Amino acid sequence: MTTFINIHALISHPSSMMNRDDSGLQKTAVFGGTTRSRISSQCLKRAIRQSDLYKKDVEELSIRTNRFDDLLKLCIEKPPEFDAKTIESVLENMGSKIKTETDKDTKDKRRYFDAVQPYSLGAIREAINIVQAGTDLKELKKIVQLPTIDVALSGRMDASCPERNVEAAMSVAHSLTTHSADIEVDWFTACDDLAEQGSGHIGTNEFSSGVFYRYASINVDLLAQNIKKSIEETAFIITTIVNCFAQVSPSAKQKTFAAHNKADFVLCTSSNQPLSLANAFRKPIPNTGEVMEASIQSLVSHYEKLVDGYDLESKAKAFDMTNTAQSEKITMVNKVSELAF
Repeated sequence: MTTFINIHALISHPSSMMNRDDSGLQKTAVFGGTTRSRISSQCLKRAIRQSDLYKKDVEELSIRTNRFDDLLKLCIEKPPEFDAKTIESVLENMGSKIKTETDKDTKDKRRYFDAVQPYSLGAIREAINIVQAGTDLKELKKIVQLPTIDVALSGRMDASCPERNVEAAMSVAHSLTTHSADIEVDWFTACDDLAEQGSGHIGTNEFSSGVFYRYASINVDLLAQNIKKSIEETAFIITTIVNCFAQVSPSAKQKTFAAHNKADFVLCTSSNQPLSLANAFRKPIPNTGEVMEASIQSLVSHYEKLVDGYDLESKAKAFDMTNTAQSEKITMVNKVSELAF
């Protein structure tokens, strides 16, 4: 039976603008008939991958790019024991199609992969060793290489080389506020110290504040399969993701708002299916001074009803900084690091 680790977090952000749309406006979503502030799953996953907390525990990060020449330059610098021509030949045959574009102004030619894809220096080094051992370059596409942990979690899709595809072991939801959100506008000025009026430029930024519900589900069996390890050996990865999920915030506009906050409440469950608790907030929580406490109570109550109503096999642990949660179905812990199963 497949095991899923479901991670639920409630994190309060004061004035912030962590995720913008193509117009530079605060991302939102309508849920339960009201507008909520939103942080996309892609935004949150990238923030986690780029965080020091994640890098501290993970040996190698993938390099996501479609710039062939820049990746080639990096590979030449990183594994200097291989000659440039060999590295170039390997990159040309690892999977993705390559196209050449000419700069209109400089007339310089640059090569690009047909899509932004994650590449691993370790996998490239391994491919070079395979070729030097006698394997034909054209056979590289058929050789399945172990993905980095971030690829094992988030997946990889390469239409030009299906052999490189990796099914994601982790699903991440868009984060929504548990309550209705008011999008406000901040007028700002760039002051000109030498001008009489002092204002050299006036502009605006949207921002909002609120308690965000974060949710992710990790298919433990698929994660173990992706990285070719036992389920027990995936424990450190899950612990790292739980820690990041509770502590990492997107970097957008942080120099302006400094919304560096950690989760007040984290609930982890181990069950045989993924289970979101977002519907605990379909009816928006009243936006009062106790919005966090009310959100925790609603989340815990919704979890209990689902477990009882559907006879779910689910073990649960929770970390609660507010001491609000009370449930016989949840084991309370004193540290986020104790949430792992």
